[in-house]
Amino acid sequence: MTQANRYKELAALTKRADNLDPAYHAAFYLLSYDPELYETARRFVNVDGIGFTGMKRATRDYDERTRFVVDIAHNLFSYNSPCKATPFEISRLGYPYLEMVCNSFYIATGEVKVVLEPGRNGQLGIKLDDSHYQQSKHIQQQFEQFQKTMTADMVQDEATEPER
Repeated sequence: MTQANRYKELAALTKRADNLDPAYHAAFYLLSYDPELYETARRFVNVDGIGFTGMKRATRDYDERTRFVVDIAHNLFSYNSPCKATPFEISRLGYPYLEMVCNSFYIATGEVKVVLEPGRNGQLGIKLDDSHYQQSKHIQQQFEQFQKTMTADMVQDEATEPER
């Protein structure tokens, strides 16, 4: 089973897979990567949400990186939940966990969407659609250029004004 299949199964357990907010998508993206974590997580996903308290108890004996991933998923899902993973510890997660956590930040904000699509081998795969992020980035760049142009015009106008 691929990560995409595991992700799809977690979303299906909510009975509203087509109507989930970005917090769910970020959590499921993180919880679906590791098959063992997925098996644990699926016991705590239902129509009411994700039972992170039980999941954290069930993952107490997992390695530290996996426990941090669960903690981060919980915090992205419920922003006011305490998160033991500090920025320093996140930076030390290494590949692929660091990349997944960074991706999940963008997913949680809605800047990136998780898209499930068939791969070349016929297996379901995950693609991250960053078109919204790219659009936001382009708008910001246009705004910065507009500011530079206005500043240059103001400087030009001040230079050409006669002294009083």
